[in-house]
Amino acid sequence: MNPHYKKISETAALAGKIMLESQAESYRVEDTVKRILQTSQLATTEVFANTTGLFMTLDDPSIDPITLVLRIRERGTHLRKIYRVNHISRQLTSGAIDIDEAFAQLTHVDEAEYTVLHKDISIFLLVVSFAMLLGGTMTDVLISGIAAILVILSGWFQKAVGMNAILNGTVATTLLGFCMPLILQMVTGEQSLDIIIVSALMPLFPGTAFTNGIRDTLKGDYVSGMAKLSEAVVIATSLAIGVALGLFLSNGVNV
Repeated sequence: MNPHYKKISETAALAGKIMLESQAESYRVEDTVKRILQTSQLATTEVFANTTGLFMTLDDPSIDPITLVLRIRERGTHLRKIYRVNHISRQLTSGAIDIDEAFAQLTHVDEAEYTVLHKDISIFLLVVSFAMLLGGTMTDVLISGIAAILVILSGWFQKAVGMNAILNGTVATTLLGFCMPLILQMVTGEQSLDIIIVSALMPLFPGTAFTNGIRDTLKGDYVSGMAKLSEAVVIATSLAIGVALGLFLSNGVNV
């Protein structure tokens, strides 16, 4: 196997893996990976990407075919990583960098961008901000901070036990639906349980998966589009079930 072509295929695979794990649209992943493969100037450069896998082939009469299959197990929204991979791809295809430099840069793209503390602070501010945006009172805003802490704690629990996004959503929203009514009973002043719970749901809602599912479908990537839309619907359903279960349990406790 020619080491140069092997390096090209590995670089393209790494770029596609990072983009899929960062919730990039399938058509964008395929376009980026194909452009990297085409720098080999070989006859056949084929790519197929979906939510959970990346398949690519590099072939020519002059070489043994190279086929790589990658399983995508973890996904999260990282728009900055998508931008950086696209930028490296453009530099490579324009000749500004060679394949070795591109691979080296890609290995650093996949490093963690933010610490756990940064993410937790962002979740807290997001929930509190939505409580204000939805017209909540000062009491609602303060209690939404407690709801944000519950969401953060559920995220820690998810990482500790290795839960997937569906189970994590159910656990987090069950905790919210159970604790928030009990907390509101101990607080005086005007309160809105709806605003508090909706604000706490915002970090958990699969908005990116839903949007990308629609975009992939409109681009003709029906398998990937339906997969992402199904993922979004299942996660949203798990959130609704968790809230309903938590409210049911808290009403039982109140009685």
